[in-house]
Parts: sequence; structure tokens; C-alpha cells
Amino acid sequence: MSKYLQRIKNFDTSFMNWIQAHTKTDFMDRVMLISTKLGDRGAIWIIYAIICACSAGLRQVSMNLTMCVSASAVLGNFAIKPIFRRTRPCNADFSRRLLLARPGDSSFPSCHTMTSFAAAVVTVWQAGGLLGVTSFVFASMISFSRVYLYMHYPSDVLAGMALGMAAGGIFVFSVA
Repeated sequence: MSKYLQRIKNFDTSFMNWIQAHTKTDFMDRVMLISTKLGDRGAIWIIYAIICACSAGLRQVSMNLTMCVSASAVLGNFAIKPIFRRTRPCNADFSRRLLLARPGDSSFPSCHTMTSFAAAVVTVWQAGGLLGVTSFVFASMISFSRVYLYMHYPSDVLAGMALGMAAGGIFVFSVA
């Protein structure tokens, strides 16, 4: 393994151990489970799209949000993950008590994060206001939950964040 990859692995392990040692409580377990469930199959972004569809002046945002989240999910799950095939932390370390079932797919990048930040960028740029602010709050909570729940390494989440923001930005500027 190269020095660069070893540094990433060391960062991932150290950060995940710190989270487990310093933030793990029953209350946080519940909050993180809810957060990650909001990202499952883009549930929170479907709610955002419905809110926009029901709001005069935001119907196009609803369509754009739906298309961008869908495209990001397909890109992440069917194009990028099969290339990297990184083992998830929960499947590399069976000593952890998990709050979720072990996923069978690969870890890199975090598609919960990728779709969430793509949605947040579209929402901020095209809807703004409270919807925009809350979209970044939800995207951040969903992303952190993936590391907290031992589903992803921090570097998976950082990559998902960068890819999602790039996808959202490309989408915003290509349809604007």
C-alpha cells in the first residue's frame, strides 16, 4: 500500500475511533439512525421535491432536484462503486455492534452523502432561503450518520461530498 493510501487509512481509522469514543450515546444512536433513514432511497429529497412541486415558483426546482438526485444515485451506485469496490468498515471489522444491517455493496463513495450534497447544491442555488439552509443541515447530518453508524469511512463521505457538490453544481449551471 502506498504511503498516501496508508495515510488515508490511518485518518479514517483514527477519526472513526474518536467518534465511537467521544460521541456514542443512546440519544445519538437514535438521532443518527433517523438521519441515515432520511437519506435511504433519497427519502428526504423526495419530501423536498414534493414541497417544491406544491409551491408556486418552485415547480421547476422540484423537477431539477428529482433529476439531479436520481442521476447522482445512478452515477455513484452503478458507475463509481463497482470501480473501487472498497470494503465497508462494518464488513472489515466484525467486532462492532451495529445498529443497521450490514450492506452488501461497497463503501466508496458514500452515495447517501453524494445524493444529499447534490440535492443541497440544487436547493440552495435554485430555491434558496430556508429550504436551502435546511438542505445543507440534512445533508450534513446524513453524511455524519454514515460514519457514526460504521457504514462508511470518513474518506468515503468526503469523496461523496465533493462528488455530490460537483454533480449539483454541474446540474445547476447546465440547466440554468
